[in-house]
Amino acid sequence: MRTNQIERTRSAIVAAARELADSGAEISMPAIAAAARVSEATAYRHFPDLVTLLRAAVMVEDQVAVLRSVVEGDDPVERVGLAAEILGRAVLRRQGAVRMVVASTIAKPSTAPDRPVQRFALIEHALAPWVEKHPDFDVDELVRDLSVVISAESVFTLLDLCRLPPEEAIASLVSTARKIVSAAVS
Repeated sequence: MRTNQIERTRSAIVAAARELADSGAEISMPAIAAAARVSEATAYRHFPDLVTLLRAAVMVEDQVAVLRSVVEGDDPVERVGLAAEILGRAVLRRQGAVRMVVASTIAKPSTAPDRPVQRFALIEHALAPWVEKHPDFDVDELVRDLSVVISAESVFTLLDLCRLPPEEAIASLVSTARKIVSAAVS
């Protein structure tokens, strides 16, 4: 019985964090605890810090499954373009939370291995049909090149430094990813 209550409380905290992130509201442990209708102390008993909670709440979407549901064919340029768009839109949807997670790994690089690295699985899945037909191709280098572009950091650069509106930022991300793949596979 106690185990069920612990899991319900943890789930409520995660759901509240996800809802706040999706709404664009301020994200803080007190705000999440209030939305989950638990004390801040209870939230901290389940999650040692805000970043750990955000990783559990908003960095878990299976983007490979999203790509599988929309991709047709095996053209690597198109597949990678879709992968870039999927990741970019996921970042935009929850950018407050994603910014906090990215900032935490910049401020404390030792935590970087704990950061979800969905981009690699997404890129590898997008390239898989082409790589199967070209087994001698050095896919590791292409994945590294694409990981610089298909990333939250790139989305934030386009939004913050280049001052692009969100739709133009996504279009730029997609265009750049497609160009890299097109050059690599030609």
